[in-house]
Amino acid sequence: MSKFINFIAGEALNLSVGYLAGLTASTLVSKFFVKKGLVNLWGLASKREAVRKDDYEWLMFIASYAIGLFVMVSVNYLMRKIRKPTAAPDTS
Repeated sequence: MSKFINFIAGEALNLSVGYLAGLTASTLVSKFFVKKGLVNLWGLASKREAVRKDDYEWLMFIASYAIGLFVMVSVNYLMRKIRKPTAAPDTS
C-alpha cells in the first residue's frame, strides 16, 4: 500500500509542477504580447505588442518549451541531490 501511495504522490507532484510550468509560460507570453483581432482593432488599440495568431502560437510554444525544460532540469537536479546519500569521510 505504501508503494501505491508513493506512486500517487509522485504523480500528483509531477502533474502539478508541469501544470505550473505551462501556466507560467502562458502568463509570460500573454503579459507582453496580444493576438491581433477585432477586439483590439488588429493591434491599433492594444497596449501590448500585437502579433499575428501564428506568431503568438509560436511564442507560446517556445516559452512553454524553455520554461518546461528549465523546470524539468531543476527538479531532476534537486531530486538527485535529495536522493543521493552523502558519503561520510573515511576516517580509517
